[in-house]
Amino acid sequence: MTFATRARILALTAASTLTLGASARTAAAADTVVQVDVSAVIDGRTVSTVANGTITPWTVGQGVDGDGNADGFVTTAVEALLNTMGKTEGGKVGLALPDDGMFAATTRLPAIQLHFSNTAPITSPQTHQVHQAMGSQTFTFDVPQATYRKMFVLITTSEGSAKLTVTLNYADATAAQTMMYTLPDYGIGGAGANDPVYFNLIMGMHKWGSNDNEGDSATHGITGIEINPTATGMLKSITVAKTNGSHVVFWGATGIATSAVATSGTAGSGGGTDAGAGGATGTDAGAGAAGATGTGGTTGAAGTTGAAGVSGTAGTTGGAAGANSGAAGEPASGTAGSTSGTAGAPSAGTAGAGGATGGRPSSSGGCTFAGTPARGGAAAAGLFVALGLALRKRRRA
Repeated sequence: MTFATRARILALTAASTLTLGASARTAAAADTVVQVDVSAVIDGRTVSTVANGTITPWTVGQGVDGDGNADGFVTTAVEALLNTMGKTEGGKVGLALPDDGMFAATTRLPAIQLHFSNTAPITSPQTHQVHQAMGSQTFTFDVPQATYRKMFVLITTSEGSAKLTVTLNYADATAAQTMMYTLPDYGIGGAGANDPVYFNLIMGMHKWGSNDNEGDSATHGITGIEINPTATGMLKSITVAKTNGSHVVFWGATGIATSAVATSGTAGSGGGTDAGAGGATGTDAGAGAAGATGTGGTTGAAGTTGAAGVSGTAGTTGGAAGANSGAAGEPASGTAGSTSGTAGAPSAGTAGAGGATGGRPSSSGGCTFAGTPARGGAAAAGLFVALGLALRKRRRA
């Protein structure tokens, strides 16, 4: 199905509450009109369309009769263009299919969207063929799960009436329903007036040959079958079997639901929620941000505490202590102290400790301060000698 067609179908499905008319056969208020997505089934082009003045004709083998080979239908715009080419009968424009594939609601039918359109891609499928030459065949299409009051299946048949067996399949415990139909030939006027089962979606058209020439009488159309599903059963799919030698074209289906409709779009939104939850798990990966704790490695900077090792300068205090012990060496001879003091300079406080050994001539740091030679020790000794000489002279006198 094309994007444009799907968009129209979803838009119609989204309009979930419709009042279809006053007739006993129309949907009541709050009923939901469901345009069934049959894109998994349709595979043929039965309708000629036009875009930008160019006609894309229906595909031979996928037409409405002659086992799909003889004729097809056209949109209104195509017929108008063919009329200018002299291909209409009597040079007149008659009835043709709506350009957008939309059929307005009637007193019996809801609005119905089929799968052809002038705006759809020219390769987009429109119908499904059940060929005459292939005998009995069956196809099945899914239905959005819900309870339905009506289901309208759009089918045309040619080469005589079609013998059809239609089975409604339910998702719950409701037993499947099987019904037998004999659908009238589309080319002889289709359904009779006021038929309770068969109906004409459109009637009174010509058909068009493979060369886009209008032909035959204006007695052709699209027919359908009105089905009454079990009121309480959750319908999930419909199976159609053709059991005789007619040629059948399936166009689509539209239902009137009486409950909430489980559309694929709804399921998709649920999937999105799950996906989102999965994303939340991704936030666990964000816990990796805790790896930023690695910045704690800057704690290594605390290694600067090693600067405390500078307290080794406290060793200078030991030198000061040496000065004190050196003072204890005062009684020693200045000369020896001077010599020892010189040695005291390299050893700082340690040499001073040696000075504590007293007045032994070979020892002492003398008067040393922070390892400085004790010059003051020699001066003091000289002073005592001078004083001693002075006293002797006075005594002699």
